Amino acid sequence: MDAADGPFRILVVCTGNVCRSPQAERFLRAGAEAMGAGADIEVSSAGLAALVGEPMTPQAAREAALRGVDPEGHVARQLGAEMLAEVDLVLTMDLAHRADVVRMAPRLSAQVFTLPEFARLAEEVAVEGAQIEGDRPASIAGRMRAVLPCIAARRGFTAPSEIGIEEIGDPYGADDTVYAKSATAVHAATSRLLAALVTLLEPTEAS
Repeated sequence: MDAADGPFRILVVCTGNVCRSPQAERFLRAGAEAMGAGADIEVSSAGLAALVGEPMTPQAAREAALRGVDPEGHVARQLGAEMLAEVDLVLTMDLAHRADVVRMAPRLSAQVFTLPEFARLAEEVAVEGAQIEGDRPASIAGRMRAVLPCIAARRGFTAPSEIGIEEIGDPYGADDTVYAKSATAVHAATSRLLAALVTLLEPTEAS
């Protein structure tokens, strides 16, 4: 199916697909459902060096549950070119992931961001007001596709407040404190993004 058809597809990418990206997937999916956009925004995840077939690590699952989502049922997947052919947006955990995804699919260079970067840019566009070209689409998926170029166009115009703040470190193999810090960062970024989307996806432009 062409990525321009059907729901707006978000793919979240990390290394093993057992900690950060499945957490972000569950947070974003829950947020989309809370917005009434569960059928319009489809979220999945994969890893660049996935522990294929594995669930979330126990620590990652616990941190996800503590933040209100069900971690059960996740199965780690290896990122493949066929996945990238069907997505509208790729959110990675760090800049190295972003570079790897763009090398795999150069045509997606304007549609691949780190998760914190995309959250910041979406917030900026929400504050300033998205200037969507042409008629504003009626569907949420259509509005997501229309607003994405507005968000992408912000890249390079503003910078994060701190170096490294737009990357989320890998907790795999670390202690519970590191897992908690990582999950807090993932949850904060997804929450910021979802809050911005509430504004950006309003059915009519603000007067």
